[in-house]
Amino acid sequence: MRVRVLGAVELICDDGTVQRLSRTRRTLLALLAAARGAPVSSDLLVDELWRGSPPATGVNLLHQRVRDLRRALGEDRHRLESRANGYALVGADIDQARFEDLVEQGRASAEAGDHERASMLFDAALGLWTGGAYGAVGESRMIATEAARLEELRLVAVESRAAADLALGRQAAVVGDLGPVVQANPLREGLWLLLMTALWHSGRTAEALDAYQRLFRVLRDELGVEPSKDVRDLHLRILDGDDPEPAPARTHEEIVPRQLPPVVATFAGREDQLTKLDQLVTEDDGRAVVISAIAGTAGIGKTTLALYWAHRSAPRFPDGQVFVNLRGFDPRDALDPLDALGVVLEAFGVERSRQPQDIDGRAGLLRSKLAGKRVLLVLDNARDSEQVRSLLPGSPGCVTLVTSRNRLSGLVAEAGARPMELGLLDDAEAYELLAGRLGKERLLAEPEAVDRIIELCASLPLALSVVAARAATRPAYALADLAEELGESRLDGFGGGRGDIRATFSWSVRHLSEEAARLFRLIGLHPGPTLTVLAAASLAGISRVRVRRLLDELTEANLLTEVAPGRFVLHDLLREYAADLATGEPDPVREEAELRMIDHYVFSARAVHSAYDPHQSHLGTTEPMRDGVTIEVVGDSGEALAWIATQLPVISRVIDVAVGRGIAPDRIVLLVGALERLLDLQGRWIELAALAEAALPGVRRSVSQGGDPAGLGVMHRAAGAACGRLGRVEDALDHLGRALDLAMESADLVAEGKTLHRLATVATASGDHAGAAAYAARAADVFARGGDPIRAAWTTGRLGLYEALDGAYESGLRHCEAALAELRRVAPGYRSEGNVVATIGWIHQQLGAVDEAAGHFDEAVTKLRAAGDLPGLADALGHLAETRAALGKHEDARCARVERDSILAQLG
Repeated sequence: MRVRVLGAVELICDDGTVQRLSRTRRTLLALLAAARGAPVSSDLLVDELWRGSPPATGVNLLHQRVRDLRRALGEDRHRLESRANGYALVGADIDQARFEDLVEQGRASAEAGDHERASMLFDAALGLWTGGAYGAVGESRMIATEAARLEELRLVAVESRAAADLALGRQAAVVGDLGPVVQANPLREGLWLLLMTALWHSGRTAEALDAYQRLFRVLRDELGVEPSKDVRDLHLRILDGDDPEPAPARTHEEIVPRQLPPVVATFAGREDQLTKLDQLVTEDDGRAVVISAIAGTAGIGKTTLALYWAHRSAPRFPDGQVFVNLRGFDPRDALDPLDALGVVLEAFGVERSRQPQDIDGRAGLLRSKLAGKRVLLVLDNARDSEQVRSLLPGSPGCVTLVTSRNRLSGLVAEAGARPMELGLLDDAEAYELLAGRLGKERLLAEPEAVDRIIELCASLPLALSVVAARAATRPAYALADLAEELGESRLDGFGGGRGDIRATFSWSVRHLSEEAARLFRLIGLHPGPTLTVLAAASLAGISRVRVRRLLDELTEANLLTEVAPGRFVLHDLLREYAADLATGEPDPVREEAELRMIDHYVFSARAVHSAYDPHQSHLGTTEPMRDGVTIEVVGDSGEALAWIATQLPVISRVIDVAVGRGIAPDRIVLLVGALERLLDLQGRWIELAALAEAALPGVRRSVSQGGDPAGLGVMHRAAGAACGRLGRVEDALDHLGRALDLAMESADLVAEGKTLHRLATVATASGDHAGAAAYAARAADVFARGGDPIRAAWTTGRLGLYEALDGAYESGLRHCEAALAELRRVAPGYRSEGNVVATIGWIHQQLGAVDEAAGHFDEAVTKLRAAGDLPGLADALGHLAETRAALGKHEDARCARVERDSILAQLG
């Protein structure tokens, strides 16, 4: 059987006939195919099949549909596997898998310069499509998401085929292929660029210029922006009458961030401030604006004003808009300047592993990235001037909006920032805010009630927004009744001042469903700064489908904001209020929720690590995770790194919570252990050291109370590894010495071997190559005795390196070649194989075999780049440059040196 999803979803027999399936069974097949082999829970299948309104017998009906679909699959029925809580379609012949494979092969051929083969592969991939992806099935958010992903990849294939055909001189074919695609996707500038190029190269200059004018009008009318620089440059070349040149296959474009979170559709008042902001932009002097609150009042609308103006003014900043929540008044911890710089640089495509490890280095890199550009930075919720100062770009074309409860006088005095202080809304502005949310007709019908609501909310925008959200979801409810309820909430003992808004929160929470109110209280246990759907599901111990509905209810009540698909934040005051409510939960309920939350991050991190580095065996069987925990599942190393980037700030806080509360020290050990290698390979040594050293007190306290000392060894080893990388040699030796003692006391061979390996790394970095070799030899022997052939082989390779560094080239080469052969036998495709290949190349270089050395370095660079091992890659590139220069390939040598120097600078 073959499954078709690139068109109407169908089940096709070997003879080409199509199996007849009912709409529900076809939708079930589509849902399982969209999961790409991953299991889909029964809850989710029931919810998607019956569009959020499942019958009482939904699970039984699902079982019947699964049986029917298995019958339709015939001899392939075994591919529809039952899982613990759902089903998975495994190993099926699905056309989307063939399509994605062909596209990947086409990309590889294009990068290798084989445009003929690339065109053929892209053409074959596109030939699999018979219509829109996942057609003829029921409505489903999951299917729609997968269909959208495939449609995007389809357009990428169209563009890539056109680029290959242009390189082959097939302009006429490109014009014919792209015409209808451009018409269907008028905002996709890459298609227009290719079409204009093909028309120009065909001698159809007037039509190429006409295409530019059509694109210009579309972008102006739809988005209010101009075409990109690439398109404008091509337009000028055509106008100048330049001779067309063969168009190369397009490479990735520079990232232009568009990060502004959504803002309310209706905005009230603040006209003077909006006008002032407009004026500041026209002055074009690159200074910051500090939007603060009178008397430090929270909830006054600083962020709303900044985002409203930023969205309105986005076309003035074509090079990007970046938003960073500095969390200056977060109840737990603010974002420090180093991390904040890291977030902004990541927005422009500079991975954290490629950033300097100090504030000055990152600030300088950011200024270089922004030089000559027009970028808007919105730095929200700043604590003080020091938190912001290093983030200011200094480029005249850039504008920085800073919001804070404080005035940040230091920033105004030292950096020339312009102050803007917000007060409460006046009655007319408060009325306008409510009218925008509820409609003027509803307000005019009950003027006295409206006045009373404004009075009770003290004209505070956040309080008015919460009340308006409640009223909007109850259109038949009298505003007078709302005002009366809100007035009664004043009797709850919150007092005046800041307590007023807490009373408004109390009133809003009181009207939630019981389940949503419980979830809101439990969210108060989550440390933030962001919360995912699966983390919320784990907190509450319920399914993803159920928690998504509750999160939607909280969002509708304005108690939660979805800042990205599936990621939520709370206003500072709401987080504090939810935390207060959580203290009212019974102790066992709170403790179980916290433990489920911790397990979510522990076992998600372990799953992510396994996806990134499947050959690692130290994440073996342990105590199972608690009931009710839902974990993240990623498909590959790219998704693993993306998860790390977004969740690391949360994980840091989770560790702080666990240590502060004295809970789950064993789980925190697993968490740091799962992250250690990932963070090490990505050069995130500052974060690794911080995590391990933050966890140490809790684990140490656990051991003093009779806990397993092995966990303390894990913490010391992780901290020692990070300190060694950062040049903190004394700290590294102290941590690693303690870790080695603990491993030997407990006869833990794996821990002993890993610690010896780390000690060897620190020793060789200090110039003691003989000592490093001794450590590595011991480690290899320990791993072999412990039945770990991968680590035994890997450490044997390191032994060869240290011997060679000490001058014993022949012995070093024998150990490295033996290690490489063993690695390829027991772990084909092992992520760190490139390091051993590089060592062999270096030894050949020292022995004078330059040709052979260059070949090994070429192979090592390819493997290390794919592995994401930046320190190893930089080292291999340096030696590759030396061998290329020795062979007279001076330009190739220069390119390798430039890349090496860039990586070393970014790693600090």
